[in-house]
Formats: sequence, C-alpha cells, structure tokens
Amino acid sequence: MIEKRRSIRQYKPDAVSAEDLEEIIEAARLAPSGTNRQPWRFVLINDEAGKEKLAGAVVQPFVLHAPAVFICCLDRNAYTRGLVEKRMKELVRSNVVSEEAAGYIYKRKMPEQTEDVVIPASAYIDLGIAVEHMVLTAAALGLGSCWVRLFDPKQVHESLGLPGDIEVVALLPVGYPAEEPSPRPRLDRDQIMIEAK
Repeated sequence: MIEKRRSIRQYKPDAVSAEDLEEIIEAARLAPSGTNRQPWRFVLINDEAGKEKLAGAVVQPFVLHAPAVFICCLDRNAYTRGLVEKRMKELVRSNVVSEEAAGYIYKRKMPEQTEDVVIPASAYIDLGIAVEHMVLTAAALGLGSCWVRLFDPKQVHESLGLPGDIEVVALLPVGYPAEEPSPRPRLDRDQIMIEAK
C-alpha cells in the first residue's frame, strides 16, 4: 500500500460506502499517540450541504469534488491536567508506564482549562500518524486521498460551528480515483540517511 499510494486530486462521483468510511475512522482511532492522549477529532462531510459550507474556505476545488472529506482536528482538552491524569492512570493500570514515570509527568505544568492550552508540536505529530493510518486504509480499500493544508482553517471552523477548543489542522478528501498519477520523485536512501560521528 505504501508503494501504491498516491495523492489523488481527481475523483469519480461514486459515493464511498458507510462501511469503508467507518473502517477509515477506525484506523485513525487505533493510531498511537504520546501519553495515549489521542488528541485527534474528525468531522466527516459527505453531502452537498456540508461541502457548500466548506466552499469559501477551500482554495483547491478538487477537495469539494471528492465524495467524502474528513476535517482533521486537534482537541485542546487532550492537553489539560485532568485528561492527562486520566490517561496516565490508564497506562499505569496497563503496566505500560511505571508509577515513577507517571509521577514525573504529573509534576509538569499543565493547564486546567483549554483556553490556557498551547498545543505542543507533538500533537501535530500524533494527528499526522492518525491521518496517515487513514490514508493507507483508504488505499487498501481501493480509495484515493490527499492531504490538504491549503485552506482557511478559521473559516472551516466557523462554517461548521465547531467548539472553541477544537483546532482545524488539515482536510482529507477521499474517493475513488479518476486518475493514476505516476510516482513522484523521492530522495534516494543515501540522501535521507545520516551517519553519526
């Protein structure tokens, strides 16, 4: 799937089945995340009314031509003390983290309220892992997708009436490919491997 996957920007009009959409969401749900915070949240748009709400915020029209679009978001609640303590207790009970390690994490300064949260860089990495799970699952199902970051996140947030503690990060259009792009150039192995000295 990794070799076959392509960024797809042309889609057939055929609807994606509810079962396939659920399988894609399940792939995201099962993704790993730092301290098991699972900060990702998704909005599924697969009707014309929803796409009309996105229209003013989207710069690349192909996004709206896909049968389904996932709005990929982060939840600030995942970085408040209360939720972190809950996740750490789950990890201690599962023997994944020691009491000592949990105690170290508890000592960190964490906000009590979402308006005081500064989303850490690690959150975007966690969301990226979840979205890549979705991308590869879509490819395994014979679907195409494309990471999209060129849009107005504030306008998407407002047009969909999302809660204030949610940050819109990316769009993921999904559908049956109407194109077969050739592989894009990739750096050679020697160009991505660095020798330690």
